[in-house]
Amino acid sequence: MKIAYILNSSKALGGASKAFKTMLYGLMQQGVEPIVVMPGKGQLYDELSHQGIKCHATTYRANTFPRANSLKDIILFFPRLFARRITDRLARRAVLQWLKSEHVELIHSNSGVVDIGFHVSRALRIPHVYHIREYADLDFGYHYYPSKLSFRRQLDAKQSYSICITKDIQRHHGQNKSSRSRVIYDGIRPAIDSMPQAKPEDYFLFAGRIETTKGLDILLKAYALNQRKGLTLLPLKVAGRVSEPDYYATILQFLKDNGLEEVVTLLGECSDINTLMSQARALVVPSRHEGFGLCMPEAMFNGCLVLAHDTAGTHEQLENGKALMGSDIALRFNSSEQLAELLDQVTNASADEYAPMVRKAFDTVNQLYTTEKHIRQVYDFYNDIIKETQSK
Repeated sequence: MKIAYILNSSKALGGASKAFKTMLYGLMQQGVEPIVVMPGKGQLYDELSHQGIKCHATTYRANTFPRANSLKDIILFFPRLFARRITDRLARRAVLQWLKSEHVELIHSNSGVVDIGFHVSRALRIPHVYHIREYADLDFGYHYYPSKLSFRRQLDAKQSYSICITKDIQRHHGQNKSSRSRVIYDGIRPAIDSMPQAKPEDYFLFAGRIETTKGLDILLKAYALNQRKGLTLLPLKVAGRVSEPDYYATILQFLKDNGLEEVVTLLGECSDINTLMSQARALVVPSRHEGFGLCMPEAMFNGCLVLAHDTAGTHEQLENGKALMGSDIALRFNSSEQLAELLDQVTNASADEYAPMVRKAFDTVNQLYTTEKHIRQVYDFYNDIIKETQSK
């Protein structure tokens, strides 16, 4: 089975890239021969090329309107929009030329906001799969070009299929009644026989990009509330790269204004995230509208307690666990005030108080979000698509 993959990023440590690598390596073991296209050379390009995987890089952008968050953005809105359309048109031509001679059977786009793969699949007359990992509007503030309806029409087109990483994302994009759409949760890691054991250290952890949608400000407001009450504050480690400089500036100012500079450590992007998770008192997931959120099941695989914002894809994971285990697998909150109370509770809890919850969380992810299950479902979907296409 020869398949072309169109990526939205060449960064190696982003959530979508990590999920893609896990999926790709597993599918290769099933006999899939991949060709990977990405929007530039970077760590991911180097890593895949080193593995002997055929890679191509060309410049392209998300199929969305440019942002208009500042006066500069507004002034440059139309020039940027025009540049995106020209850049993507040139990229389509390049990708079409690369794939024409490869005789690929299917094109799989690793994100719902990059449409190059869809248009090239039309020219090659082969099936296309959108791997929809985002709400787009609710989580990242994206607006599809030229409209959300145009994206819906692509999903409903002939030989067009979709993989949605949660049921809620599938509903959000109107695919919950489509026979050509499937919900396949991301695979985090292979199933293991026993939960990792580590002695928690006295710190909380935030793992994610520093941007509005990830909600670091919600967590810091909870810290500020507890500081004003004179409560004990455990150190907070923030692991993640800055993707919104303006938002990062507001975070730094908030830390300074609230005297939290000595309590909060900004680590940047970390390659040892599993160690950080396994040793943390708890991981806090304050994301406003998380599509799926790899960090929560990653923490649970590491035997780490989770404090989770009860919304969007995070909520769906929590409900999956509760249905499977009969009780909650994480501590839920819906505001900075509720989070502040939970932080204080966990800070003063005994070492064993939340052990049953941590165990149920591990058992949940070890059943629902394994790489074996994910690979099997994706591979079976490929086979169904190809059989359906060949029968027409």
